[in-house]
Amino acid sequence: MFKVIETAGQDEPWWFFDDWKKMIVSTEEFSSLEEAKNSFQQHEARLAANYPEKRSKGASAIAFWDEKEQDYCVACECDVQIFHGLILVDEKNQLVELEGEERG
Repeated sequence: MFKVIETAGQDEPWWFFDDWKKMIVSTEEFSSLEEAKNSFQQHEARLAANYPEKRSKGASAIAFWDEKEQDYCVACECDVQIFHGLILVDEKNQLVELEGEERG
């Protein structure tokens, strides 16, 4: 099983902090990697059309944002960036390493 997960929150989607699941906006499940990759690419195109900034970690985790979209953080007493994330994970919520992907 593979999942395409969209998130929105103060952290890029690849951090997987303890409360990362609270940022989930939507989840789609697929039995094949090919179906999941197709869905991931469709979501990527939609998010890229709506948010001018983009950062990737490998080929299966992307953060999109608009510098104007911020939220006030009470604990840090300042505005923080809101990221719209997209990740492709396996059944254990591990990022999928796609063929030909370079790791840094």
